[in-house]
Amino acid sequence: MRDEPLSFQQTAVSKLLAKINSAAAYHKVDGRPQVIAFRAPTGSGKTIVMTAVIEDILNGTETTIEQPEAIFVWLSDSPQLNEQSKTKIIQKADKIRPNQCVTIEDDSFDQEMLDDGMIYFLNTQKLGKSSRLVSGGDSRTYTIWQTLQNTAEQKGDHLYVIIDEAHRGMHNRDAARATTIMQKFLKGSEADGFEAMPIVIGMSATDERFRRLVGNISSVRHDVDVRPDEVRASGLLKDRIIITYLEQDSIDDMVILQEAADEWKDKCEHWNYYCTTQKSQQVRPVLVI
Repeated sequence: MRDEPLSFQQTAVSKLLAKINSAAAYHKVDGRPQVIAFRAPTGSGKTIVMTAVIEDILNGTETTIEQPEAIFVWLSDSPQLNEQSKTKIIQKADKIRPNQCVTIEDDSFDQEMLDDGMIYFLNTQKLGKSSRLVSGGDSRTYTIWQTLQNTAEQKGDHLYVIIDEAHRGMHNRDAARATTIMQKFLKGSEADGFEAMPIVIGMSATDERFRRLVGNISSVRHDVDVRPDEVRASGLLKDRIIITYLEQDSIDDMVILQEAADEWKDKCEHWNYYCTTQKSQQVRPVLVI
């Protein structure tokens, strides 16, 4: 890593690597899908932790045998969040090359299996019924489900699926649809000829969110938790922020509130115009006092 992870992040990395090794051993013995629940508060750097885990699996550590052939599939329900995660991995990891990070595009991707040593980014919108990735035809040899199934069958001992549930970008019907698609990775889909992935790592901010995703799926579960007090002790999360204005001896709090409310209203109007003209889901800025 280009930046040294904080103490609690290093602990989380070590725990995740241990759980992943255990999950791989369990799967080899009884073949049941393995689910690793990685839960940490918002703002604790879950993507940073997962980046370090990927880097350590690929390159090895004192306690982890290197797997340069390891394959990672990073799944979320937002292409924008995927790109943010991809950019962060490239910026923060010093042992992962940019060309190892690949966004799966529905108009060009067509492979029998995923390539070794790569990190693939995939979002649920590209796995819907209308997506070209999931439909065969003259222009496509393999659907994405066939590619994933072939990879699991031939390379399942070094295939890891990461479901980013920590940064949900959808709500209501879209969220339910995304959850249904994500669950295919956990329990398989007979209609798609697709079996549950051997090892799935779920990133989530709350246990409730992850339980909703996993549901009653039959799998072996391993838990890794980061407590809020660990994050607060590091300084990343603060219960209170004191704002001072050094250039003035005193300032009217109501003046500050009025300025904030005016700026908030301006942002609301701009977002409303943008979302209406672009026919996209409404963004409603929040003013927190």
